[in-house]
Amino acid sequence: MSKRKEQIFIIVFVIVTLLSGWIGLFIDMILPDQPDEQTLGMGIWLILPFLCGIAIRVFRKDWRDIGVKPNLKDNIKWYGLAIVIFPALTLLSTLIAWLFGLARFSHFSVQSIGPVIVSMFIALFIKNIFEDFAWQGYLTPKLASIRISDFKLYLIVGLVWAFWHAPYYLYFLPESFYSSTSARLIDVFITSPVVITIWAVLFVEMTRITGSVWPAVIMHTIEDAIPNYLVFEEKIIVFNGLGEILFNPLRGILPLATFLVIGLWLRKKRVERDQQQYIN
Repeated sequence: MSKRKEQIFIIVFVIVTLLSGWIGLFIDMILPDQPDEQTLGMGIWLILPFLCGIAIRVFRKDWRDIGVKPNLKDNIKWYGLAIVIFPALTLLSTLIAWLFGLARFSHFSVQSIGPVIVSMFIALFIKNIFEDFAWQGYLTPKLASIRISDFKLYLIVGLVWAFWHAPYYLYFLPESFYSSTSARLIDVFITSPVVITIWAVLFVEMTRITGSVWPAVIMHTIEDAIPNYLVFEEKIIVFNGLGEILFNPLRGILPLATFLVIGLWLRKKRVERDQQQYIN
C-alpha cells in the first residue's frame, strides 16, 4: 500500500481514538445511574481505539506488524527491564525523597495492600491489552512504516495517547481525585501530555526492540498496579513541595528524565542491532 493510503488509515485511527471518550461520555449521559468508573461509556472509551486498529487490519488483511508474538528468544533481558523499571524507580525516588523529608507515608500495612495489588493485576493486564495494542500494536508500527523520524513518532504517539485520556481525567474520574478544577485542567492539558510523551519514548522503543507489544503491556500493568495505585489512587505515598516536583515517580523531573534516558538508550541499542543485521 502506498504511503499516502497508509497515512489516511493512520488519520482515521487518530480521529476515532480522540473521539472515543467523548462518544463514551455521550452514552453515559443517556444511560444514567451506572456504577462509578464502570460505565458503558468508559468501556467504549477503552476499547474503541483497539477495535479501530483491528478493523483496519481486517479490512487490509494486514497482520504482519501487530506484535502479538512474545518473541522471548533474545529478549529476556528486555522483558526483565520491563518488569523492574517502574518498581525500581518508584522505590528509589521515594526512598531519596523520604530521606530528605520530602515524602511521607499514610497509614497502611503491607499485609493489606499486597493482596489488593495482586488481585488488581489480572484486571489491569486485560485492560492494558486493549490500550497497548492500540498504541503499540497499531499506531507505532504504522507510523514507523511510513518512515517518519523517530522523534516525530514519539511525539504523535505520546500526544494521541495523552489526549485520548482527556475525557477520563475531565469527566470519568471522580471529583475526589483532584483538589480543584484548575488542578484537573493542568493535568489534562499540561502535565499529562508532557509525562505521556516522555513515557511514549520508552514504550515505543521497548516494543520496537523486542518486536512485541507484550513488554509494553507488562510495563504498563506494573505501573498501574504499583506507583499509580500507591501515589495517585490511594495516596499511600505522599510527596510534598520539592519532592512532588523532583521525585514523584509518575511525574517528577528526575524519574521522567530517567525514563527518557532509558528510552533513548533502547533506541540506540535497536539502531545498532538493525545496522548490524543489515551489514550481515
